[in-house]
Amino acid sequence: MGLGRRLIAPRVPAFKDLYPQIDVRLRLSDRGIDVVTEGIDVAFHLGLLEDSTLKVRTIADCPRTLCAAPAYIARRGMPTDGEALVRDQHDCLNLRFPGAKEFQWTLATPDGPRRFEITGPFESDDGDVLTGWALDGRGIVLKPVFEVADHLRSGALVPVATATPPLAVQLSTLSQHRRLKDPKVQLFADYMAQHIRDDLRRAMLNG
Repeated sequence: MGLGRRLIAPRVPAFKDLYPQIDVRLRLSDRGIDVVTEGIDVAFHLGLLEDSTLKVRTIADCPRTLCAAPAYIARRGMPTDGEALVRDQHDCLNLRFPGAKEFQWTLATPDGPRRFEITGPFESDDGDVLTGWALDGRGIVLKPVFEVADHLRSGALVPVATATPPLAVQLSTLSQHRRLKDPKVQLFADYMAQHIRDDLRRAMLNG
């Protein structure tokens, strides 16, 4: 939902101004959806993609970060890597919902990507709720940089475990092949892809 709120929803009114005869119905969810069954024209997906018969278009790779509030670090210490997260049983704020398959954080180590089994007292199926808890000093959160760039810039959140950063995730659009042939859908997908790339680039420069 952070992707939709920050990068897609703000651009919808300008798209509508350019193409007043095209209506946009935006749905936001952190859960996986069935594009075919639910009749979605185009979906924006942030994360790893399983094998799919859908038309997949890569927009950008999104760097991610582990971060926490200074108050949390003052109370629990600064973890240097994934080993410290597990060893010292840091409070990790996990995005989890029924059916979620990801129960660990995959981090980049000198020996390659490795999954670390993290623990913590708080979970939510809303990424913005996790950010709020992190700002309140309740734990460490794993977020795309664009979602927390303002907080990193202000110092409200600080990168942690930087020796083993999380892997970047892919931002893509998913569509049924026949739907993408619709000029309205193609216009929307092209417009959003270009502006999302620009916004991500700006967030990385300012973050």
